[in-house]
Amino acid sequence: MTVQPTGRTAAIDVTVTTLAPGQRVVIDGRIDIHTVPDLRQLLRRIVDDSRGPLVIDLTDAVIGDATALGLLVESHRRCRRAGRHMVFENACDRAERLLRAVRLLPTPAALD
Repeated sequence: MTVQPTGRTAAIDVTVTTLAPGQRVVIDGRIDIHTVPDLRQLLRRIVDDSRGPLVIDLTDAVIGDATALGLLVESHRRCRRAGRHMVFENACDRAERLLRAVRLLPTPAALD
């Protein structure tokens, strides 16, 4: 599935697969102010309409701005309120630092 913002040329590819139980969402492209609105709708539907853990694969994703980071925080909180667990996988070093800063990933000291 490609999330194509209205009136913009930027697009990101999002692949959603069902795990047993849960879902895996693979995001490929730049998440920023232009792509967040459509991606937000998609993630809300996934969180609200399914059960089990939600794995967000960020292998080929770029967190382009604060709007993107805000979307990931919002989605994580929405999962938690729904009684679900969200896990981020394969984030680049920069994205991993950002996710740690907003406490969506454990800090290295907490892993010891």
